[in-house]
Amino acid sequence: MSVKIIKEDDCRLELELKDEDHTMGNLLRTTLLLDKHVKQAGYQIIHPLTGGIKLVVYTDGEEKPREAILKALAKIEEDAKELKGRLNGLLK
Repeated sequence: MSVKIIKEDDCRLELELKDEDHTMGNLLRTTLLLDKHVKQAGYQIIHPLTGGIKLVVYTDGEEKPREAILKALAKIEEDAKELKGRLNGLLK
């Protein structure tokens, strides 16, 4: 996956994630919206044939959008590890 920053300022970050689709876009958007400093988060599919998403994050200024994305990714990783542990216990 490649990441390209399109626009960035203190409260807004727009980036492109190549080769990603609704799976990653919706997971990131949903997790970002759990952060009290994130005011808006959304994504769109760049083109259905070429793939990739454009993610846009707006924060209240108390937290930079980059920080919000990193926190969301850490939460996703934590949740995935927890799920893996629970499934390992059930499937053995």
